[in-house]
Amino acid sequence: MLRLLMLFLMLMLFAAPAPAAALTEEELARLLPDGYSLGQKEKTVPAWPLIKAGMVAGYIFETGSLTSIPGFSGTPMNLLVAMDDAGRFLDVQILSQHEPVFVDGLGPQPFADFLTQYRGLTIRQNIKIGSQYGASDRAGSSSVTLDGVAKATASLRIANLTILGAATKVAQAKMAALAPKPKSIPRPDMDQIRGWDSLVASGYVRRLTLTNAMVEQAFQGTPFAGLDAAGLADTQGIFIDLWVAYLNVPTIGRSLLGEAQYAQVMDRLQPGEEVLLVLSSGRYSYTGPDFVPATVPDRLAVSQAGFPVNIRDMVHDYVLPAGLPAVDEVRLFRIDGSAAFDPASPWTLSLRTVREKGLILPDRQMRDFTLNYTLPASLFTDPVIVEAPPEWLLAWGSRLPELAILGLLLLALTAGLIAQTRLSRRERQFYWTRMGFLAATLGFIGIQAQGQLSIVTVQGVVKGAVNGMNFSFLLYDPVSLLLWAYVAVTAIIWGRGTFCGWLCPFGALQEFADALGRLLRLRRIRVPGWLDQRLVLVKYAVLSLLLVTALVLPGEAEKAAEVEPFKTAITLGFIRDLPFVLYAGFWLLLGLVMFKPFCRYLCPLGAFLALAGRLRLLDWIPRRPACGSPCQLCTSRCRYKAIRRDGSIRYDECFQCLDCVGIYADKGRCVPLVVAARHGEGAAARIQPRKGSGHHAA
Repeated sequence: MLRLLMLFLMLMLFAAPAPAAALTEEELARLLPDGYSLGQKEKTVPAWPLIKAGMVAGYIFETGSLTSIPGFSGTPMNLLVAMDDAGRFLDVQILSQHEPVFVDGLGPQPFADFLTQYRGLTIRQNIKIGSQYGASDRAGSSSVTLDGVAKATASLRIANLTILGAATKVAQAKMAALAPKPKSIPRPDMDQIRGWDSLVASGYVRRLTLTNAMVEQAFQGTPFAGLDAAGLADTQGIFIDLWVAYLNVPTIGRSLLGEAQYAQVMDRLQPGEEVLLVLSSGRYSYTGPDFVPATVPDRLAVSQAGFPVNIRDMVHDYVLPAGLPAVDEVRLFRIDGSAAFDPASPWTLSLRTVREKGLILPDRQMRDFTLNYTLPASLFTDPVIVEAPPEWLLAWGSRLPELAILGLLLLALTAGLIAQTRLSRRERQFYWTRMGFLAATLGFIGIQAQGQLSIVTVQGVVKGAVNGMNFSFLLYDPVSLLLWAYVAVTAIIWGRGTFCGWLCPFGALQEFADALGRLLRLRRIRVPGWLDQRLVLVKYAVLSLLLVTALVLPGEAEKAAEVEPFKTAITLGFIRDLPFVLYAGFWLLLGLVMFKPFCRYLCPLGAFLALAGRLRLLDWIPRRPACGSPCQLCTSRCRYKAIRRDGSIRYDECFQCLDCVGIYADKGRCVPLVVAARHGEGAAARIQPRKGSGHHAA
């Protein structure tokens, strides 16, 4: 039966779903931003001009016709993007999406609400996705962090990449002036050491000096004039004396940092990153009293060609070389490699001064003072395009702590499984060790790290195989990808049980439900052996149905995958519509009186891993001649019913709980060992391990 099922699924891989139809002109016209009309569709790029006052004022386009990045269901999302002729987003709307968390989980509304944050942003900004608690950077910054949606950060990263990728293609085709300009590269041979006076005279170091009178003059005619008593007492005194220099050019960086310090700073920069040195003395701090190291300063800003360029404190313990003027404050600031910044083109440093009036709810007014900075073209080679790091790489960087903890858990589990005989020999101690690990699986992997694996990923891979082998969506959820990699390896070594018995958060929840039922001494439901053998086949039928749905009706695949209660119980923590909560709760309530019923009988992911486990290299559970004949202890104790009456193992149904391994090694529990101890050498000879039994050396 299983061979026929697998053959059927392989044949179904040749069926491809029909692509979604593009919007008609009439449908598109109904979705235009207010004040715009629709022009004739472009021939060079799949975009429609936005007409305002009789002129082209922007473009509207579907991302599905420009980018094809699959989401977690394996199907690319299609979004409608409206952008003006300055590269500013007017609106972003959902046309179609199949992200599991936004289908029947949270629903599409949180996704739609998230997309409203793009309004007013530009393609020249470095747009990133934060957690649901992350605040966006200040208005006008070139680095903007959008507020995310709980449980959906990975899906939103894919959406962000889809939007920016499509918008950039339109900008390159129709608004070339807005596309990021190539970066000039500092010449390595321009490395002559210069003194401070020479650097200043050459314009390599620029200065902004403000007296108290100059700052006071900027606030004249406002309610904030005359608030600086110290400045009024010394009008010609220095408010701030500020110096700035671009350090990537060797002759500037080596002169201001020294050889060793310059090499150290350059080693810390990622490809494409720039670094600025800012020195100051005087009454005013260019960072301010509330500045947090490693963040963007409130009082300093860099812009180029009218576009903001994000700078961030580098947290470097800078040591002033000899020959530099005495200063009160010195910091290095990093410019992100993805910023549209050309060091050979003119740019501007702005210093913001702030005055406040009032105590409880103070009024505030600001004045900016600018310093222009330009370096000669002779310091640079021909520009090259430096691409921003891929979005998936940012996802991995943002989750390094979780990945580190998960890695430690997986190493601990691997060590335990290698030494499984020693680990499981002491029954009570092993029970609490296992419960502790399952608690970590539920609490950390499931709830905290959102690492509950799902059949939806398998459906996505199947769709990706049909639609050109694009599996890039897997990269956007590093925790799940690491788990999938580990499960793939361990399935080949030990079978499906490593995941199902140790790493599945919902499986852990079912096991805790069973423990609670036993603690409450609830009457158990016993499934007869003949019925159990038939029920375990149901999950394979469910698996085949879900994969066929993914191929034939891809738009319905995520709804069909709701047969898994994982999203409700783990991903969304039961914060969901009542029918889904009742469904997930049913399996947990049933788990109080029946051992892991969903896992054993209905789980399509378990069925998939059981099929994958047929590639298993080891029959790793040791057996003796007396196992099954006459001893039936392990058979009767196995709650998964994975041990036949003849003592052989049904590895497809084994969850690697290690109970039978512990019994095998325990002289006080293993019946053949107890008999051997009582009746001597003759009995011992009859209970030696079977040949080819897969006895584990540990």
